[in-house]
Amino acid sequence: MRNVLVEETNREKLEFSLVHRVSEDLQAGVEYGADSNELYPMINYRLISATDDTPAIIVGTSSAWPSGEVDGNAFFISTATLLSDRSSGSLSLSYTPDDESWKIPASYRYVLTDEIDASLIWDGENLHPLVTWRGSKMNFSLILLGGEDLTLSTTVNF
Repeated sequence: MRNVLVEETNREKLEFSLVHRVSEDLQAGVEYGADSNELYPMINYRLISATDDTPAIIVGTSSAWPSGEVDGNAFFISTATLLSDRSSGSLSLSYTPDDESWKIPASYRYVLTDEIDASLIWDGENLHPLVTWRGSKMNFSLILLGGEDLTLSTTVNF
């Protein structure tokens, strides 16, 4: 669940996701926007697993979140790799049919402690910093969408 806490924003105020790991390489699910009453399919398929010499390659589709500029699904191909024992990065190419746009999203994650990590997500136009606390059954993230819209993300693992 993601809840945008500020009032004046062009983003969905409340979104829910349900994802199932079908296999080690495949995740499938749906995302639901409570304001728009729309469902978006979510599929991530890892084509190539990461090794010491090769980054992982993933293809998929999900809502165009965290972008506040477009709606609907985005389709992507991503590469991701460990940069050190405490950091990782990704680079993607995404296409959003809603506005027929191509973007180059990227991310950087740094592990601060066993339970806390910090990330920077670039959606191709805006930077979204976040801090995540990871528990055994629940995760909480504080996100600044576009560096300004405070958002709380709650994940329940089951």
